[in-house]
Amino acid sequence: MSRSLLRDLPLRELLALEASLRLGSLARAADELSVTPSAISHRIRQLERTLGIALLARRGRGVAPTAAAAACQHELSALVAEFRRATHALRHNAQQTLHIDVTPVLGATWLTAQLAALRQALDLPRLQVELSATRLPNAPADPRTDILIELVADPLASGLTRLFGARIGAYVDARSPLSSPVSLGELQQQTLLRQTVVEWSDWCVTAFGHSAPLHYGVMLDDPLSALEACLAGGGPALLSTLSVAPYVASGQLRPLHPAQIDAGHYAITLTERGQRKELARRAAAALVALAVA
Repeated sequence: MSRSLLRDLPLRELLALEASLRLGSLARAADELSVTPSAISHRIRQLERTLGIALLARRGRGVAPTAAAAACQHELSALVAEFRRATHALRHNAQQTLHIDVTPVLGATWLTAQLAALRQALDLPRLQVELSATRLPNAPADPRTDILIELVADPLASGLTRLFGARIGAYVDARSPLSSPVSLGELQQQTLLRQTVVEWSDWCVTAFGHSAPLHYGVMLDDPLSALEACLAGGGPALLSTLSVAPYVASGQLRPLHPAQIDAGHYAITLTERGQRKELARRAAAALVALAVA
């Protein structure tokens, strides 16, 4: 098996040597690298044994480079400085990036529209947001996620922060001949689009005080698929009021009835990773403020 170059590269030893050469003192090098002087001495001895040459000579309370060390000191210092600049850039970029895991409807209809306002609120015009709009109930979070936004029954019981309530209404393609408000009898004659998490019978009880046998059409796994099918003229659908708002405003969809049912609450929380990240904490607070606004 071939040996890894990175595994054989003595980074800690080279950093100890560079600091000792630049500062002329093991104690000062130890202070800069936040280790003990004996650790610095041990690392340099390890490097000397690996290379088979002496690198430092004692000069009173300090150290001086041998001829071999002096010959490469400038190049070594330049490489260490470049390494530090690259590390700083990586850290800076990581602090300028947020990974948000959100439900499909909220990600597609609300959060994407808030990104410009979020950058402005945080005063970070170059903020990078990695958005995963695939959040499902009780699904494990991606290890990279900083902020979770999901649909829950009771945010307080879950220890989450509420953004706003989720409502479901009945909508249809604007070209449909169905009346508004629709009657229960009319719905019984229609091919209805159904999501796995929403029941037409529950909405009918809210709208008409009771339900009746209904003819279901296509059952869809997610709300965005139901929205697309409704826009395509597939039939009446129970949809999130958030998801349909732009389509109602543009005249593509219309409500069949003013009745709506409560579908829980959209809530936000920080992951363990996000709790350690100041940017994530600030972003979560800004999103709560945007939701209130």
